[in-house]
Amino acid sequence: MWPIFLLSILAITLGIEKFLFLSAVEQNSKKFKNLFFNAVRQGRMKDALGICEENTCGLGPVCKAGLMKFGSSMDLIKASMEQAAVFEIRALKQRLNLLAFIVNAAPLLGLLGTTTALCLVFHAAQMRSNALNPLSLGDMSSGIWQALVASSAGLSVGIISFAIYSFTAGRVNDMVASFEQTISETVGLLQAVSELDSKEGLLNHES
Repeated sequence: MWPIFLLSILAITLGIEKFLFLSAVEQNSKKFKNLFFNAVRQGRMKDALGICEENTCGLGPVCKAGLMKFGSSMDLIKASMEQAAVFEIRALKQRLNLLAFIVNAAPLLGLLGTTTALCLVFHAAQMRSNALNPLSLGDMSSGIWQALVASSAGLSVGIISFAIYSFTAGRVNDMVASFEQTISETVGLLQAVSELDSKEGLLNHES
């Protein structure tokens, strides 16, 4: 029961930690997008770069990678941003494997506890029977229900852990989709600003 109890504490702790982390990243990303896109649209590239450097996680490093390729082709900008996004997505998915392990391990530990306890009960019954002092039905029932408690506890922790994992994984997938959308929007915006700057430069040269 102690390993199952420890797994339950670990699952709840991881769930709270991931909830707070993802909420912070999601909130910062919304503020970041508004400030970054406004700066780029107004041609304030230095300000946009400063905004990226102030946000060291989430969309900050991703958009900075694209901004550093400003003036390049759309494919190069997108590839650079996608490469930076790999590290940020890895941070979002951190410890999800541990939650998945708890989902599978807790029921198995409960089953192991039950089978071990039943082995002890029936071994005691055999020994008492050989000694001509058999276990009473009440004694066996007490041992069996205690054995089944381990399975119930393991299943309960597994269900709770699965709920935490599903909720966390769903939020991570939503944020990954948001990252992909932001990359597409940023690539298009940087390309549009670059073309506009080129046209203005050409007009100034002709004049």
